[in-house]
Parts: sequence; C-alpha cells; structure tokens
Amino acid sequence: MTLDKVDLDKINVVVCTIWREGNYLEETLNSLALEHPLNADRPVSLVLGSPLSAYIDPYRQSGISIVEMGPSTWSWIESLALRHRATWNYYRCLTQPTGGSGGTLVIEDDIRFARGWLSRLTATLAALEEASIGDFALSLYCPADFPLTAYFRGQLYAEYPLGRFYGTQAVYYTAKTRRGFGAFLKNHGVVANQEPYDVLLWQYLSEVGLPLFATAPSLVQHKGEQSTGLGGWHEAPSFLEDVTGPLPETPRSEADTVPEKEKK
Repeated sequence: MTLDKVDLDKINVVVCTIWREGNYLEETLNSLALEHPLNADRPVSLVLGSPLSAYIDPYRQSGISIVEMGPSTWSWIESLALRHRATWNYYRCLTQPTGGSGGTLVIEDDIRFARGWLSRLTATLAALEEASIGDFALSLYCPADFPLTAYFRGQLYAEYPLGRFYGTQAVYYTAKTRRGFGAFLKNHGVVANQEPYDVLLWQYLSEVGLPLFATAPSLVQHKGEQSTGLGGWHEAPSFLEDVTGPLPETPRSEADTVPEKEKK
C-alpha cells in the first residue's frame, strides 16, 4: 500500500461540543475546513452536550450532521456532575457517528490543526495498516514531548504508554475499537461514572490488549483556555504549526521512540 491510499471520505469526523462563554467552535471548524471541507461529501457531525444550540445555527445548512441533546435525554443527565455529563456526551460521539464506513476521528471543540495535518494523518493511517497493526486508537494530541522526538527520527507515529495518556482533544478510533470502547464507556463511565473518559480509554485498551499511538508530531493544539471545568489547562509541546514537509521514506514506529522516562 502506498501512503496516499487511505480515504478520509470514509472516515467519520465527530466534534464533541458544548456551549460556553468564549466558545471556540467557529475557530475549530474553520481550522478543520482548511483541509477537510465542511460539506455533505465529507461526513462531519456535531454532537451537542446540552440543549443550548443557538451557537451552532450557522452550520445547520452546511451539510454537517447535527446531533442535538433532546429534552428527554437532558432530563436524565442535567442533574449529574459535570464530569458525568461530559462522559455521557463523549459516549454519544462514539455511538452516533454518521456517514462514514471507516474509522472515527473524535475531536473536541477547542483545538486548531497544523498545516498539512490531513496528509500527515492519511500517511500515518496507511503506515499503520501497512504494518498490519490491526485495531488501535491514535491520538493526534499529546501533552508530552516524546512524539516530537519520534518526528525528528523520521517517524509518523510513536507508541503511547497507556498509563501516561490524558487529553482527548483528537483521537482516531478504528471501527472495532470505537464500538468496543463505546460499550466499555457505557458501563464504566455512563451507568457508573468511575473515572474520567480519558482514563477509561487507556483502561479499556489495556484490558483488551489494543495499542495506543500518538502521531509524530502532535497534529492539533489545545486552545480552550476558557475551561469547561473538567480539568486544568494543558497543551501539546510536540505540536508543530506546519507539517507539510516530506514524509519519511520508510514509515515505522520503534519502541525506543518513547524515552525511558516516558515508559515508567
């Protein structure tokens, strides 16, 4: 397989969003649209975490699929803790993607993409397929610097130590991983909110023996300084604004991509 054969038209892009003061959704979608046009030919969904929806009105005629929070669902969850409500909405993102027949890229509504991110992601997915990895999750965001080390070694991706994972700003799931994690999240995050959903993701992957990778470098940057209240501020030190340079001739990932201090 050559590195340009992964078809992003077959991949769901799902945006997990909620209204807040200083909303970042417009900036996020504008950044996405620079390389992934927002129209009916590309499956993109907005999944709303509350009934407040006026802020997405500009996108109702854009070809984007809008999954609103209906009154009956909201009546079940409005009294829950913020973390629990956020987990519920992430679960909806995993279980209600539309349009695509391939994997699912779930992004949060407060990020910006690197220039050239789409070609780099396409090449990374092709490399993982070429390496016969099977099912996996791939984070386009990492609040650590080891993906940058991998990038300067000429690699497209690096192994992400499960216990060190946090930050679901942009995660790609193969179809089987999405379904499996959706079921796990329902039991451990929705029915009983045992942990934040980023923790539940790495716990699920560990339980079923599936790998987690990080793109090298990070392809998105976090910009949501106006917090949703779910946690402290973090960003990706491995993010590069421009990744349009030549791709590695032999895409690969090696265990030594992750510095020893990151493996602990």
